[in-house]
Amino acid sequence: MNPRNTSARVVKSFCLMMVLLSGLALGCAEGGGATTSIRLSAAERPDIATGNGTSGTIQIPGETAFNYPKFSSGQEGNDARGSAIRVSNTAASCSAEVKGEGKAWGAFQLGYGFDHQTKSESKCTLRVRLKSQETAEHETPSNIELKSKPTGLVNLVFILKDANGITVTEETLVSSTLRKGPRAGWASHDISFDATLLPEHGYYVVLSGRSEASANAEDVAALVALEVSDISINLKWSPAKSATKTADSGTP
Repeated sequence: MNPRNTSARVVKSFCLMMVLLSGLALGCAEGGGATTSIRLSAAERPDIATGNGTSGTIQIPGETAFNYPKFSSGQEGNDARGSAIRVSNTAASCSAEVKGEGKAWGAFQLGYGFDHQTKSESKCTLRVRLKSQETAEHETPSNIELKSKPTGLVNLVFILKDANGITVTEETLVSSTLRKGPRAGWASHDISFDATLLPEHGYYVVLSGRSEASANAEDVAALVALEVSDISINLKWSPAKSATKTADSGTP
């Protein structure tokens, strides 16, 4: 038996197992907060910082669009509805509404995958700007028991992870439940991350939102919704050695 062929089959089997496990993880996540799983083939990820390394920047969306837009929703019950839609190139929304017994959810992922195809590390700065609007409403009789009150949650996260599924950095932008009471309002987000991009590695930047609601009594209702707009993700990188030289070149 050819040792090289045996090794190739072992590697292929391992990769298949990892894909299956990641799929199971994605399925489990649908009952909870925002999903941050994303998978693109190497052919679907554009190369940056090729060769010996270069400096550059990417504006998402803008000069390039999200190459992993995903919208999903579901519901159970006679009067339950989940929704997730793309409002525009820089906006998306998800919502969940239930009346009586049932549950619903809506979720979106706006992601961008790329390959850092260089022989050395790069220093990376990510700046994320957007607006979020959160809505939470419910109808419950005044004498209803706590266990019969409707439940709901809204969650929005931004994450940088590599193609192996390892999280480099993560930031929760919105996280609340219907237990906090009815509310409606806007919030502006402007955050920055510093990270190191390893040579010949794939990476993803993901904005992931989710709304879900459930009820188990006939005379209750709930609505939770999330909308994000004016999304702007700026990815800027430069060779690590150049960054070090620049830092060391200051006046003594």
